[in-house]
Amino acid sequence: MRKLLTLTAFALLLAFVGCESEVTLETPDVSYTITDQGATLALTWDEIADADGYYIYADGVKIDSVTTPSYDATTPAALYEVSAYAGSDESGKDQIDCGAVETTSLIVYGSGDPSPDHPSGFGFNASGAATTYAVSDSTNWPYIDYWIHSVSANEQEFASPSQASYNDEVNTTKNSGQTDYDAVTICDAPGGYIAPNTINANAVYYFWIDPDGDGWGTNNDYFGKIQVVGVNGYAVTLKLAYQPIAGLRWCVVE
Repeated sequence: MRKLLTLTAFALLLAFVGCESEVTLETPDVSYTITDQGATLALTWDEIADADGYYIYADGVKIDSVTTPSYDATTPAALYEVSAYAGSDESGKDQIDCGAVETTSLIVYGSGDPSPDHPSGFGFNASGAATTYAVSDSTNWPYIDYWIHSVSANEQEFASPSQASYNDEVNTTKNSGQTDYDAVTICDAPGGYIAPNTINANAVYYFWIDPDGDGWGTNNDYFGKIQVVGVNGYAVTLKLAYQPIAGLRWCVVE
């Protein structure tokens, strides 16, 4: 009888110790700021009780671990996640959605096109999707981020709305020198962006929306990429990706 009680007490002790070793970790509550002129997503969170450290994920892949509650994300991705860990235990993941919003096909016409109803302007709405606008209708002007200026029937340019007094935005583009749309994951830092800019078929351009014309900032500056899928006379077919986080130059599509 005494031996049975001893074994029972030992089992209870093991159960108690096992319960003591279990750790329930809170999920980090991650916030961010944009630094390095839009190249870095600086992540921060409060320390998690009992955590040994934190795992960092980019697009579902664990890329790093840290022991302090901050991380400078410099690898462009569509999704960053942070979890806490203690030994083999891991908390849930908090997410920062940093994917670019894609418009897969947009047809815009050079300003020299004979049809006044054909849209020569385009802009990005609140969700980041691109929409075309006929510049012949002045009620569209406040929404135009870019328009296509016709140098001739065979030469078109990306132009800023301020250059035609459609609105005051000073927006520019830069030829990336690449034709592989998916390979372009981050726009160049400010410098070398121009308007107007000659449109070349198959080329991928960075764009920079700088409404105030005051240089890079995180208030109302936005970046993204444009691929010129094709040019047929005045008609220009585009594929676009818009980064909805102000100031961030990443353009990885979700």
